This record gives sequence, C-alpha cells and structure tokens, in this order.
Amino acid sequence: MIKQFVTYILFSFLFYSAADAQIEREVTENNESVDLILNQNVVYGKLVDSTSGKGLEFASVQLFIKQPNNKDSLISAMLSLSNGDFRFAKISANNELKLVISAAGYETVTKDITFNKGSNKNINLDLGNITLATDIKVLKGVVIQSRKPALELGVDGKVFNVDKSLISVGGTAVDLMRNIPTLSVDIDGNVELRNSTPQIFVDGRPTILTLDQIPADHIEKVELITNPSAKYDAASSGGIINIVLKKNKRIGLNGVVSAGVGTPKLYNANLNLNLRQGKFNFYASSGFNKSGGIAKGNTRRENKENGIISNYFNQDTRNDRNNNFVSFRFGVDYFIDNRNTLGITHSISNGKFRNNETQAQEYLNSNKMLEYYGERFAEGAYSRNRSGTGLNYKHSFPEQGKELTADINYNYGPGSENSFINNTFTSPMAVCTNQQLWFVMMVQIKMISLLFKLIL
Repeated sequence: MIKQFVTYILFSFLFYSAADAQIEREVTENNESVDLILNQNVVYGKLVDSTSGKGLEFASVQLFIKQPNNKDSLISAMLSLSNGDFRFAKISANNELKLVISAAGYETVTKDITFNKGSNKNINLDLGNITLATDIKVLKGVVIQSRKPALELGVDGKVFNVDKSLISVGGTAVDLMRNIPTLSVDIDGNVELRNSTPQIFVDGRPTILTLDQIPADHIEKVELITNPSAKYDAASSGGIINIVLKKNKRIGLNGVVSAGVGTPKLYNANLNLNLRQGKFNFYASSGFNKSGGIAKGNTRRENKENGIISNYFNQDTRNDRNNNFVSFRFGVDYFIDNRNTLGITHSISNGKFRNNETQAQEYLNSNKMLEYYGERFAEGAYSRNRSGTGLNYKHSFPEQGKELTADINYNYGPGSENSFINNTFTSPMAVCTNQQLWFVMMVQIKMISLLFKLIL
C-alpha cells in the first residue's frame, strides 16, 4: 500500500513538471517556438479553365523547394478538387517555393512563391484564380462525333429523339406524334397511348398548352413514360408524354432560324437563340405557324332492323379550316456548380382556330326514295391565350441518372369559344330540280312579257 502511494506521488510530480515546462515553452519567445509557428503556413488557390471560366478538376498541383542548379525538391502534391480548389498546409516560410500545375490538354503553369520571412504569425497565402489555357497542339486534329439513336429504351418507357427527323421541320407537335410508333392520333389531334388518354408534360412538368400550340421545331425529344414512377401523381396511371424542349448549352452565342411553306396553306417560321457566358445560360425561342385547307368526307349508311334494311342515309361534308398561332419562350439557367443548377423560364402562346363546315344530307326509305333533304351549316371559332412561369432547381448526384429536382410552376390564360350551327330539313315536295326551276322561270318571263303587251 505504501509502495503504491509513493508511486502515485512521483507520477503526479512528473506530470505537473512536464505541463509547467510546456507552458514555459509556449510563453518563451525563442527560435524553436517561432519555427513551430512558421510551419503552420497555408497556401491555397483555385484552378480555372480559361474558356469556360469553370473550376478545373483532377489537375496535378505540385509544390517544390527551389534549389540551386534547378534541382528542386518536391515536398507535397495533390489533385485539384471538383470545383478547382487546392490547398497545402504546414509549409515552412524559410524556403523559396515553386508551384507547378499540369493537366491533360492544358498548358503547364509554373508559379514562384515567397513568404514574408520577417513575420512570426501564421500566413494564409491566397494565390487567387489561376487560369489554365488549352494546349491547342495537343488537341489539334482530334475530331469527336456523336449521334443520338432515334429510339432509346428505358426502364419506365421509350425516348424518341426527333431533332434529326424531317417531321420536326415545320408543323406542330400533333404532326410529330402521328409519326411516333405506339401513339395514335385522331383527326382532331387527340392522342392515345395504349388505348388511354395520357397526360401531356413539357420539360417534366404539367402544362396547359395543347399539342397544336407547340412548334415541332422547338422539340428536342419525346419521352413516352408507360410506367410512371413514384415521383408522378396517381392521375398519370394512363401514361405520360413528356415533351422536352430544346435548350442549347454550347459556349457563346448561337442560334437557328428556319421557315417553311407547304400546301395546302401551310406557313411556318421559327427562331432559336442561346447565349452561354460563364455560369449563365440564356435562351429564347419563338414560332409562328399557319395551317388550313379543305377537308372533304362522304358517308353512305344503311340502317337495318332485324337484318332488314329499313332506310338509307347519305351525307357529303366540306370543312374549310384556318388555324394560326404564335409562341414565345425565354429563360435563364444559373450553374451554381457542377451539380447544382437554378433556372427560371417563361412562355407565352396565342392561338386562333376557325372552321366552316357544310353538309348535304339525304334521308331515303327502304326503296331509296327521298323522304326528306337536310342541309347543315356550322361555324366554329376558338382562341387560346396561355402564359406560364416556372422556377426550378436541380441537383445531380454522382450516380448516373440520379437527381433531385424542385419546381414551382404557375400557368394561366383565358380562352374563348364560339359556335353557330344551322340545320334545316326540306320535304321532297319543296325540292325541285334545276330543270324544273328553269321551266318555272321561263313561264314567269313569258307571262310578264304578255302582260306588258296587253298594257301597251
């Protein structure tokens, strides 16, 4: 017991002596303590691509101590981070340093570093943004070509890339849908997917635009989502048609202008512009489409009762159509970094549609004798003014195809529709042929001529 107590006393004495010596060392200003402070110096900076202005990832950054006869000694090295940042810590200020930066496809950059040797405080030396220029000699003669397939199969559906399709030049989204397999489009432009009516999305969000209000020139691809995932609501169980509009992300200012003329009465013009500068991407597109023409139809129908023809119905239809609409869309994307993007977009569209229809109807009995004659005239006109504003945020994860999105959308716009229908029926007794009408007119002329002779 006494032996353990003596050991405890000796250990406590040694511990407090070491602590006191440590405190004195920190307080005393001698050369050794100054060396310890100077070895906490930090050098840091950021590597930037001279063309895009974005951070350069995986560039080799080496730190050397300068020696005579160009025999420099390497003391530390690292690869730049995803945003281009690099940092060296615990650097002594007693030596002249040299920084060497190299990356595949870029010119090598060398930078000398000198500390203020008279300072006895920690130094954080910020080298700022170091720009790396592209090594043209390395890239000269290299040609890279890539082509998207017309059809891509995914887990939840199919993707049709339409930018190379001739149908995408002029026309509307309705014309484009008619040329996509597994879709059926009726004469009024209504689309069916697997015998059900799908929801129409634009850029992954619901829209109040109709398909005939979206120019085909503005569409990059069409996604047919036959098995919607959990991110879509339950109302989309019938399938989703997601129309992805064009948004160019190439550096600088670029654009496409197109115009077309067709028959019958087909006119269209489209403009797409894009400006990419630094972290901003500005885009705008506008389109004009005019279509018309005359559609004719004939109906010959037999009505039966218990397998026996009871009467006949004949109808001839002529429909004169005239459609006009214009659209305008603009927006901006801000690339916060390589994985986070914030965007805002606004779209405006105005469409006016008119049709005049005339029908000649015949109602015949079982002996094909005319019972009565019908004539129908219908005039319809409707307009749609649509506006939509959207704010969206996207975060891309390192895993391919995995992303997190948040959207705020506001769609609004009035519309009007007017129609006039006049249907008349005439009995056979009131229907006279051209010959009968000519005979009646000649009789009337002769009677008037005879009357004038009697008066004179």
